[in-house]
Amino acid sequence: QEEIFGPVQVVIPFRDEDEAVAIANGTAYGLVAGVWTRDGGRQFRMGKAIRAGQVFINNYGAGGGVELPFGGIGKSGHGREKGFEALYGFSTVKTVAVRHG
Repeated sequence: QEEIFGPVQVVIPFRDEDEAVAIANGTAYGLVAGVWTRDGGRQFRMGKAIRAGQVFINNYGAGGGVELPFGGIGKSGHGREKGFEALYGFSTVKTVAVRHG
């Protein structure tokens, strides 16, 4: 598998939500995903279950605003650009444990 960039639409039939999530997550890449559904509960379940840096529901593109954090999962990259989350790429978390006495 290779990561595809460009205007590409893939339509794959599925039996149920579990199979749809398995298909979506069955790749080492995870930059962006899109889901179209009228079912409000399904919107949240699929958005949570799909492993991608961005999941668009009933839209595709910068629907939430270009200032939202952006980044991929897996071979699509690590970390985030834009937003507060981008600062984590420029910092290091350190724990120092000292016992006195």
